[in-house]
Amino acid sequence: MTMRWVVPRVLLGTLAGLVVAGCTSGGDQPQAAATTTAAPTSAADSSSAPTPTPTPDLPIGCDEILPFTDLDQALGRPLFGETRYVVGVAQPSIGRTGRITCQWGLAKGGRGPVPVEVGASTYTDAKAATDRVAATVADLRSGATSQSEATVAGRATTVIGNRTGFTAVVAQGNRTVAVTVLRSTRGQPDRAVVSIATKVLANWGQ
Repeated sequence: MTMRWVVPRVLLGTLAGLVVAGCTSGGDQPQAAATTTAAPTSAADSSSAPTPTPTPDLPIGCDEILPFTDLDQALGRPLFGETRYVVGVAQPSIGRTGRITCQWGLAKGGRGPVPVEVGASTYTDAKAATDRVAATVADLRSGATSQSEATVAGRATTVIGNRTGFTAVVAQGNRTVAVTVLRSTRGQPDRAVVSIATKVLANWGQ
């Protein structure tokens, strides 16, 4: 029987390993999370570092922004595998105040490609968020094979396709959402990224 697994929340000091080619560090494009653990400083002190928490206006779990029912509906079929939730870091140089990343459909152990990924970020203000989306789109275009426009929650949304998948990037107020769906998930990933982004913003609330 096929099962879904959920991986516990982990800390990512810096997000690395891009899912989408041509992306720069610090952007809102989806990224593959690298799991890190803190080793005890000595045999006598075995306490681990406190588990990081996102800023209050960021979701505290993947199920808050995209429950499995919403994910399956957006994809048009069930997606099985592990789910990973990662707390990112603030990046003052671009006005980012917080970030979380959610990944679905991972192989057991979290290895291999990431079929579906959502990055949700908050910024100091709406201009910083809009500027980040523009920079992300510019980065994605360097390796793009297609570009189209869509509407998500009344906001203009750019969808960039490349040889591996599709990414939708949208800003709403001081927040941004970036969604990537790999072509290997089958179905219509170019439409799925728009549907997922719509559901994420609706579930995230105001």
